[in-house]
Amino acid sequence: MVAGDDEFLFKEEGPEAPVAATAAVSPPAWLILIVDDDPEVHAMTRLVMKKFTYRGRPVEFLSAFSAEEALEILRHDPGIAMILLDVVMETDDAGLRLVPRIRDELGNSQVRIILRTGQPGQAPEDDVIHGYDINDYKAKTELTAQKLGTATVAALRSYEHITELMRSRQGMERIIDASSNLVTLRAIDRFAEAVLRELARVLDVAADGLVCVPRGAARSDAQILAAQGRHADSVGLPLGHSVDPALAFKVMEVLRARNHHFDDQDAILWLRTADGRDAVACLHIGRPLDGLERKLMAVMAAKIAIGFDNLHLYEQVKRSHKAAVIALAALAEYKDPDGGGDHGLRLSRLVTEIALALRQQEGWSRIIDDEFLDQITMGAMLYDIGMVGVPDSVIRKDSRLDDDERHQMELHCERGAAILEKASRLVEGSNYLSFGAAIARAHHERWDGSGYPLGLAGNDIPPAARIVAVADVYDALTHRRSWRDAVPLAEALKTIGNGAGTQFDPAVVAAFFQVRQARGRTR
Repeated sequence: MVAGDDEFLFKEEGPEAPVAATAAVSPPAWLILIVDDDPEVHAMTRLVMKKFTYRGRPVEFLSAFSAEEALEILRHDPGIAMILLDVVMETDDAGLRLVPRIRDELGNSQVRIILRTGQPGQAPEDDVIHGYDINDYKAKTELTAQKLGTATVAALRSYEHITELMRSRQGMERIIDASSNLVTLRAIDRFAEAVLRELARVLDVAADGLVCVPRGAARSDAQILAAQGRHADSVGLPLGHSVDPALAFKVMEVLRARNHHFDDQDAILWLRTADGRDAVACLHIGRPLDGLERKLMAVMAAKIAIGFDNLHLYEQVKRSHKAAVIALAALAEYKDPDGGGDHGLRLSRLVTEIALALRQQEGWSRIIDDEFLDQITMGAMLYDIGMVGVPDSVIRKDSRLDDDERHQMELHCERGAAILEKASRLVEGSNYLSFGAAIARAHHERWDGSGYPLGLAGNDIPPAARIVAVADVYDALTHRRSWRDAVPLAEALKTIGNGAGTQFDPAVVAAFFQVRQARGRTR
């Protein structure tokens, strides 16, 4: 710094501007970093700016006396809005060299930089403005208190606009990401849990809140679908009996008014669905949301509502698929004089229990996920659909089948698979019909390779077919057939146990006996 500059630096101009009244709760200060090797510059800057405010917020100054010290402060405090940067410090161009390090090394493009120098000849203004990413350039002799205030207002306004744009972009990126996460969920409880998680992520707060839907036509209360944080134990309970009455009142008001509600503690979003089912997501944030955050929450609410609509449509389609499966299963049982009308349901229930037990065994958890469980529950009901192609004379024969009749019976595996595969082509991806086709084709294969129709062995047999094979034989043995009575339970269990490693997958047999033990019943 050139001697004699002090008398020109921050020369007072005119009366001081009035200062805004202090609010009950002091707003956060704007952070300004002074980078200068002269301690008096720091002191004078603080003195003349001590009453400065912008948008009701005061300024707070940080000090660095070298470029390296400034870089270290910026590295640990990215919330600095403005830098008053000297050019000549430890070297003649230390300030200039600091600028690209701030922008490139730290990746800080939002902080506003005002370069000021007492030796403008060493850093010509035109060269500096064009060559460095700075926002203003001032000679110290022209930086009076008034002009410093004006430059600070301009810098803070620019910083405010940039940070608002960045927050908006980041918020929208989070919303897009959140929407992608939500769209993959197909269960209402998991979807509702994810809503809370993603809302909290958009606002960068803890996931503390609940999601609920109105109960009954009168909408006098609501049912909690998901809850985290302080309400974690309230899932499935009525809103009015499980949360603070004041919060319950606010949530019900949102449902009645069909509008979002924001206050100093909570963000309560009305989730408007296409068919009027509506829902509410409440997030405890412990602070008021600013204008941008409220807009982001409104956008997020619209995305979540679409997710609820899509989930409802998915459930409707899924119910239609289940209805078709049940109808096809009933058709197959219609030709079975011994099915009793509930054979498919019995088999489906047992198969699901075996699959759940297998899921606990090493290596099977990767195979039996939630989708597998859902599909085997329904797909197992279709395992004998090919029986519709077997002549009644063969199905209803009350004595042993001859070779030709046995061949006719064995064809039901491929016929059933063909029927289901043809129908499944109308639906994209894996579905009940395609899953059932694999079971229909392979449920008479044997672990040792001596089964039909393809002679598959071991792990080449689809896992679902291996499970159905055990359940089918057990159910057939323990229920009366036209040519024999039901065998005693002990004999049926012995047959299943003896078949492990030859007819059946040993792991599936072990899971079957685990289910039998858990049932603790005679059937």
